[in-house]
Amino acid sequence: MFSRFLKATAVAALLLSPAVASAQCIPAISDDNLVEKGKLLLSINPTNPPQQFVDKDGNLRGLNVELAAELGKRICMPIELVRMDFPGMIPAMNAGRIDGLNTGMFWNEERSKLMYTVPYGRQSVSVVVAPNSGTTYSKPEELLGKVSAVEVSSYQMNWLKKFSEERVAAGGKAVDIRTFPTATNVVSALLAGQVDNAFLVDSVARDLVGKGKVKEALTGLGAARTTLAFRNKAVADAIVKGLNEMRADGTYQALFDKFGLTALPPEQPLEIAGPGPA
Repeated sequence: MFSRFLKATAVAALLLSPAVASAQCIPAISDDNLVEKGKLLLSINPTNPPQQFVDKDGNLRGLNVELAAELGKRICMPIELVRMDFPGMIPAMNAGRIDGLNTGMFWNEERSKLMYTVPYGRQSVSVVVAPNSGTTYSKPEELLGKVSAVEVSSYQMNWLKKFSEERVAAGGKAVDIRTFPTATNVVSALLAGQVDNAFLVDSVARDLVGKGKVKEALTGLGAARTTLAFRNKAVADAIVKGLNEMRADGTYQALFDKFGLTALPPEQPLEIAGPGPA
């Protein structure tokens, strides 16, 4: 059933962890807790470097890709990453097509009631402009009345929408928000001159700044935790255990340092956050 779904929607998948050869390595998750026997299926949207992206050879790369590979070793089973756009991920999980999300999603209380969320990092939102633009912003209020591009159904879209509505309620102008399917589309609209600025996750913005493709005009907006998410608590519990093993032996911090991303501080636990689905 799921293979037919993949074919019908042209979703690509990558097997990240080989079959476990050691008889001493016992899978941490039983088959009755999985969508497909013997492996964990997690969605990913590889358009947000360095968190997750596709290299010139078509291979998945980035922090979330290597995190999944390492967790696969810890739970003694392969983790398969299923490529799809973000808006379809939660419906796919609810329909029993994937076991969870591994795409750098921002944590919020509402999402923590829909699935078992396991925060594992921290990011914020940046505003970028074209590389040859002289535009700078000293505060978010200077975005009012401007045309802003943002990824649909994303944390940054929700932050921007709330910010705009609050300023309108106070008598100010609205932000003219234009939504696009992916961060790649957002940047393309910016560079084509269709919008004044674009909202991106800060790590994505800085990766593009480093490549000379955009200029960062404002950053540090809406700082929040990023989270993994799962449909089944047994799966979430196994991932939590794996993450804490990685933190204890230094693998967790080393992975974030490698990609220049922000790990949760030692005093902040790696655990399920929120009640999970009712």
